[in-house]
Amino acid sequence: MELKQRLNEVFSQVSDEMFSAQDTQEDWIPLTESQIVLLEDNGNSSENWSGVRVFGNAALDSVRNCVFRGDVRIAMTPAEIEGKQFAPVLTNCCLQNVTVLPGCRIESTYLLSNLHIGEGTVIENCGRLIYEQGSLCGCGTELELGVETGERNVPSSPCLDTDLAALLSGGSDRSENIALYHTFLGGFISQLRSEKSGVIGRACRIQDTPVLEDCFIGSGVEILNACALRNSTVLGGEPNPASVLDGALVRDSILKWGSRVDSGAIVEKSVVGEVSTVEKHGKLTSSFLGPNSVLAEGEITASLAGPFTSSHHQSLLIAARWPEGRGNIGYGANIGSNHTSRLPDQEIRPGEGMFFGLACSVKFPADYSQAPYSIIATGVTALPGRVEFPFSLICEPFSSIDGIPPAFNQIIPGWVLSDNLFAIKRNEEKYSSRNRAIHWKPDGKIIREETVRMMMRSLGKLDVKSVKEIYTESDICGLGKNYLTEAHRHRAIETYRFHIRYFALECLSSSPEKLSVFQQDYLQREFPGVSGEELHKIVSDMREVIAESIRMSREKDYSRGCRIITDYGDVR
Repeated sequence: MELKQRLNEVFSQVSDEMFSAQDTQEDWIPLTESQIVLLEDNGNSSENWSGVRVFGNAALDSVRNCVFRGDVRIAMTPAEIEGKQFAPVLTNCCLQNVTVLPGCRIESTYLLSNLHIGEGTVIENCGRLIYEQGSLCGCGTELELGVETGERNVPSSPCLDTDLAALLSGGSDRSENIALYHTFLGGFISQLRSEKSGVIGRACRIQDTPVLEDCFIGSGVEILNACALRNSTVLGGEPNPASVLDGALVRDSILKWGSRVDSGAIVEKSVVGEVSTVEKHGKLTSSFLGPNSVLAEGEITASLAGPFTSSHHQSLLIAARWPEGRGNIGYGANIGSNHTSRLPDQEIRPGEGMFFGLACSVKFPADYSQAPYSIIATGVTALPGRVEFPFSLICEPFSSIDGIPPAFNQIIPGWVLSDNLFAIKRNEEKYSSRNRAIHWKPDGKIIREETVRMMMRSLGKLDVKSVKEIYTESDICGLGKNYLTEAHRHRAIETYRFHIRYFALECLSSSPEKLSVFQQDYLQREFPGVSGEELHKIVSDMREVIAESIRMSREKDYSRGCRIITDYGDVR
């Protein structure tokens, strides 16, 4: 019932935007004889002037050198939008079955066909802007959310968000959930098919674009010097209209509010999430890119990438189901060995906030979902497997070890907490301060009950019966194809325990009324009989340790930089 209600809400929201723009005005009137003469004197022509209608006070002097075919309605009256005046202009165009509302400036465009154009829209120097009844504007396109062979496919729609995409692409209830989604989507698509005209919303700006075909364009959207848009939906509305700019190509896709496709990027059979960007020749194919994300130069294919996913350089992410997102893909990272030479049916499940370092190569199948905020270091080739230790560093071995396969890497559980805490605090600040999405609100906390529970499970795994110098997956479940030293096992236990304890105590100190049942149970179990005053003293001491850890993790960069770069300290 919860999913049904959620689907009803999101489909209703988008339907209100997409299906409320059609013309409902009744004050269109036929041209008078004198108006027809004026239009013809100004270089306009029509096979049947009776098909052309205007408003009663239409300013037809600004209609020049146009061809009218079929049922054409041109208001040719001024419009005021948010206090700004828009004067109507219509020159050097061919209009076929088109409605143009007040305040539009449409010039030097080869063909506009089967369109409803909202108030104050500017269209200049374009080619073919056409729509065919029955077009779906990118809806129903199969997104390959986690594997290329179809097992996780989800049909696209403007209503799809990260949570829905995750729910519909996996889990034990997937069949039931996606059947319900198909029911809602079927009704939405039926309504789309019945639309006779495509929509270009109010106050849009479309310039220097040769092809816009079978698209819904929401209000305020900018399409400037784009290569082409075909069979796509571009959502608009204040304060976050989407945009397509400078050589970008969009096909069979949906761009959500505030998203941007720019500088030669290609988006095909995909959904670009709210205020996300694909730019600098980046390629997004058959994927869902979550809100506040950036794909530049690299490639994401057949993937569900959640919020705040960052790929700023040439890299590959393929067949990934990563709904938590918040991660970073470094230059040259190859997260994509999904092909066994038999079928491209392998996949990866990255953990929340994972960092894939420069030129690393991650082999499939792989599951890091229980290892959030872990780092795969520069140049590492990670073998297939399942890693279940959060905040870990996976790096090349410090030395060769007898009995350990040479392809194994070294894992240091909890390293990000013990040696790189500055990155965690910086990311928390970034998630809360950089969110520009309106329809999605982030939980900025990284160390929260969910990740703390993962640390507690990791503690259980690290509690070995037989102490050794070196551990592998056969000794400790969840290490994957990596080895763990005894020293790092011991340090990981201390690190996890410290941050679990601080999670419970910190809330007791700052907001005791917000203590969860989980935190209360933990405190009663770990600190029986300890007074509140003593607990406050403990958490105060722990804060100092954390502050020092953050300082030291940043100090490493500063000290190393000063040793290597002569003026490093001067410019910082």
